[in-house]
Amino acid sequence: MKKIIFSLLLIIFLLGLAGCAKKNNGIIINPDNKNQVRQEESASIKGDVSNDICIEFSADFVYSVTGKPVVKVEPDIMAPKFACRYYFTYDEHFYKGVDNPKLSAGGAHIFMMLENLNIADQKKGIESLGATTKSDYRIKTDNMITVRENGTIWDIKLIINPNRYVKINYSNGALTDEQLIDFAAKIAEKIQGNLSFNIKSNPVNSEEQRPEEAGESQRSVASNFLDNLSNLKIQESLAMMDVNDNAKQSWGVNFNTIVSLKVNKIEEAFKEEWTATRQTFKVELDVKVKPEGEQVGWRNGTNYRWVTLEKNASGTWLIHEIANNP
Repeated sequence: MKKIIFSLLLIIFLLGLAGCAKKNNGIIINPDNKNQVRQEESASIKGDVSNDICIEFSADFVYSVTGKPVVKVEPDIMAPKFACRYYFTYDEHFYKGVDNPKLSAGGAHIFMMLENLNIADQKKGIESLGATTKSDYRIKTDNMITVRENGTIWDIKLIINPNRYVKINYSNGALTDEQLIDFAAKIAEKIQGNLSFNIKSNPVNSEEQRPEEAGESQRSVASNFLDNLSNLKIQESLAMMDVNDNAKQSWGVNFNTIVSLKVNKIEEAFKEEWTATRQTFKVELDVKVKPEGEQVGWRNGTNYRWVTLEKNASGTWLIHEIANNP
C-alpha cells in the first residue's frame, strides 16, 4: 500500500510542477532542437539515458554496483516506462492487510525514475515543503540531494540538463545513505559512459528479469545504414529509421549537410544491457560537412556516435536513436 500511495503522491506533486517544465530529450541529436547542437562542447549536458529505466539499468548493473543480488526488477505501477524498482528482497504479501496482490507485494529495493521537469522549480518545491537540498562532490556530475529534517537522504537527482534528471532513492533498508551516494556516483558514470568498474552477472537469473534473450548481433543493420550515408544515399538511410515523417524530413536536412562520411569502426556497446528488441553500437566516423552541418551536431574530422536499433512489431530492426554521447 505504501508503494502505491508514494507513487500517487509523486505523480500529484509532479503534475503540479509540470507546467513550468520544458521537455528536453538530452543527447539525442534532433535537428529541430537548437539546444542539442554541439553537445560534445557543452558543459551543462553530460550524457543521457533512454526513457526506459528498466532497460537502461539492468539487474547486472545494480548487482555490480551494490554487491547485492537483485531478485526482481519491476517497472513502477504509476510510471512503468520511466521508473523502475530493483528488489533485493521480495514478498508478495509484504504489506499486510492488502488484498490486491499488485499492491501488497514489496521488499527492500532501489527506486529510479527519469523525470523531464525543471530542476530549479523542483528545488523551490522541495524547499517550500521544509526539506533542504545539497550536492555531493563524490558524484562526478551535477546533482541535487534532498535531505529530510532529521538529516537523512530522501532522494538524489542526477542532473542531465536543466529540464531532465534521474532520481534515485531506496526503501525498507535496501541501502544506507552512504551507499546511496556511492550508487548515485556509479549511475553518473554510466550516464557519462565512463564506468570505473566491470559489470558482473547478477547471480539471480529469473525469467522476470530476463524475459527474452538478446539474440544475435544486428551489427549488419547499423553497417548498412552507415554505408548508405557514406554513399550519400539519403532516402535509403531515412527508410531504415523508425521515426515519423516530420522527423525524417529533419534528418534529411541533417544528412544532406554531409559531403563525405567514412566508417572507421563499429563496435558493440553496453552489450550486457541488450534485449531481444534493442541493441546499441558505438561508431567512429570520419566526416566532412558543409558549414551548416556544424550547426546540426557534426564536426569536420572524427565524430563518435551511439546508434541504437530497435525491432518493430513486424520483426524488422530499424535505427531508433543516434546520439553523440552514450
